[in-house]
Amino acid sequence: MADQTSFAVVKHFYDSFVRGDIEAVIATLSDNLDWRESENFLLGDRNPYLTPASVVDGVFNRIAKEFQDYQAGPTELIDGGDVVVAVGRSKGIMASTGKPFDAQYMHVVRVSDGKIVSFHQLIDTFEVWRSQQAD
Repeated sequence: MADQTSFAVVKHFYDSFVRGDIEAVIATLSDNLDWRESENFLLGDRNPYLTPASVVDGVFNRIAKEFQDYQAGPTELIDGGDVVVAVGRSKGIMASTGKPFDAQYMHVVRVSDGKIVSFHQLIDTFEVWRSQQAD
């Protein structure tokens, strides 16, 4: 990746995620990482994720297991220099119930030396929780 601005790193991170290229996603993450999923969210139980391997195991592998037809590309990226804010929707079907969810999210992503060093998610946990409930 030639352009190493924080915005370019974060855009590459999301573009890679949307394509399903998890290796390229992981390549954007620093070995010294502070990744936090929303409190009261099913993936927040292992916070903080401090290495790329822990993100793969605790977030990406669980997304593949817990959700079907999952999509989470941002609708807007806000360039704040070393901090980029992503606004979007997390959509899919809860595998355990077959119920859909469409949750609004915001991610605050910090970049240093061309790598993501911090990722903080805020998501509509109630929307996701509703999809987890059996009838």
